Amino acid sequence: MFPGISREGAWMGPPPVPVPPVLELATELVAIDSQNPGVGEARIAAFAAAHARERGLAAKVVETAPGRCNVLVTADAGTGPHLALSGHLDTKPIGDLSAWSTPPLELTPDGDLAYGLGSSDMKGAVAAMLLAVESWARTAERGRLSLILTADEEAGSDHGAKALSHQGLVDADAIVIGEPSGVTDPWEAIYLISRGICCFEVAVRGRQGHSGLSERLPTSATVAAARAATAIAGFRPSVPRAPSIPCRPTVNAAVRMSGGVFYGVHPGEAVVASDIRLVPGMDRETLDRELRELLGAALPSDVDWEIRYADGSLGWMDSAEIAPDHPVVAAAQAACAEVLGAEVPLGAYPGGTDATHFANIGRTPAVAALGPGWLSVAHGPDEHVGVSQLVQAERLYERIAHIYLGRN
Repeated sequence: MFPGISREGAWMGPPPVPVPPVLELATELVAIDSQNPGVGEARIAAFAAAHARERGLAAKVVETAPGRCNVLVTADAGTGPHLALSGHLDTKPIGDLSAWSTPPLELTPDGDLAYGLGSSDMKGAVAAMLLAVESWARTAERGRLSLILTADEEAGSDHGAKALSHQGLVDADAIVIGEPSGVTDPWEAIYLISRGICCFEVAVRGRQGHSGLSERLPTSATVAAARAATAIAGFRPSVPRAPSIPCRPTVNAAVRMSGGVFYGVHPGEAVVASDIRLVPGMDRETLDRELRELLGAALPSDVDWEIRYADGSLGWMDSAEIAPDHPVVAAAQAACAEVLGAEVPLGAYPGGTDATHFANIGRTPAVAALGPGWLSVAHGPDEHVGVSQLVQAERLYERIAHIYLGRN
């Protein structure tokens, strides 16, 4: 019987297009709520571990805090190097549900795009990695391939990559992280640099009083804070040591401002919050000194001010980079040329990834981002990923593993 023809000879229409297994798996992952902050990663971690075990892979769930679960999957083909693929299981919150065109927890295909929360960032890549490890294990002759699925990446990684690295559970020779490597176009670069971040507030204190007497009072705290914001907006931090990939820090002035009381009241306090995306070669002491010099010149002398850095890794999280000549970078370049049919340039990622913690705490070199999807659609309504990109990603990760682990 020919496709589309019944036994009676009637035309039944074209045969259904088969759904790629990677899209089916991504659909199951998107359907599991793992918003952060939110319900945690226990359900999705249990699903991923069970999926791996059902296919003969060793899988362990590592709970670093109640409900904050990571998954370690391993396929061992004997003596040789050890490569890890990595992705995070959590997503940003849905946000305004009315802004979504499709249900965010239902991966909805529309042509070559599939819409859903975490589709690009980064459950699509997780699905591709799970299948790639399975495929590699069937034909591998040497080496070990692991999959590190982390919790809490969207909120600082305290319960994910940081905890795993501190506990010595990251023992690979190299890691490839599947964060979306598209911004405008898919597969724009193999990103070798994960930017760090420094978040801080400038708190200004003057003297609150009757606004009819403002000319006799110290400078308005809100006016002074505005001057601080303007100065920070024009700030160009120095980078004492040039990164391996040319890039500059990004200064985001006045991401939040507050101050004042009400009409008729001369403001006595104001706060302006900013953040700086760090690049390799920067250090905290130099940046702090430059900020103090900048603000000292910009703010009036009749107000007091201080810099307050955010707690934890938001106050300072180092950047990370992997050497362009590292064998895993060469393997990624070769696999991209083979699977994508094009040379993919090396780049510096606009944001930060778990590479920072794997490299700086775990001392494991990591490619910061090489994955399906677009960073430009992440963290917002109608997030989506290319279906064809998911299929490419599955093949790409398998080829990276074979090339890297098959080397002498």
